[in-house]
Amino acid sequence: MGPTSLPAEADCNQRAIPKDWTVVSGGAHFAGIVATHFYGRHAQNLHITNEFGAIGSAFAIAIGMAVARGDGKVMLIEGDGSLLMHIQELETIRRQGIRMLISVMNDGGYGAEFHKFRANGIDPAEAMHGRGDLAGVATGFGLRGAAVTEMGRFAPLFREHQAANIGTVWDIHTDDLIPSRAYRRVHYGEA
Repeated sequence: MGPTSLPAEADCNQRAIPKDWTVVSGGAHFAGIVATHFYGRHAQNLHITNEFGAIGSAFAIAIGMAVARGDGKVMLIEGDGSLLMHIQELETIRRQGIRMLISVMNDGGYGAEFHKFRANGIDPAEAMHGRGDLAGVATGFGLRGAAVTEMGRFAPLFREHQAANIGTVWDIHTDDLIPSRAYRRVHYGEA
């Protein structure tokens, strides 16, 4: 996806997900997407989680919210590194029949770290782990999985998710060379 694709794709995601859904986001590099692109929603349906600055904590919170709601109307937006810290919970979602949608922002590494490294002239290699097939991993756990590598896929994928009545992972490939607006402002001094 190109330099302007993440905000545009986030906007497509915001239009594809009904406003009565609960959206939970991790607090990593992409966290601003929820605050800036999921507009027109009730505040109680938007949750950005960054407990103690630790990544990966949003997954468990989203599972709890999905169980509490019981209607399958919860979407988690999480980074690939964060998801990998709790990947075994995909089995819990399948076994318990938890119908939730997981949008994984897959930049092939720990984006919050490698963008900071690059901004300070440090080699980001240690923060990069590569793009595994997270959609395939979801399928291996018995859930639905789809790789999102081009614009315009959210609406049809959302219809498929609804019809399947099972948990789904969207493996959304993002460009690891493009920092978010917030990171450009904080780490590169852009307005």
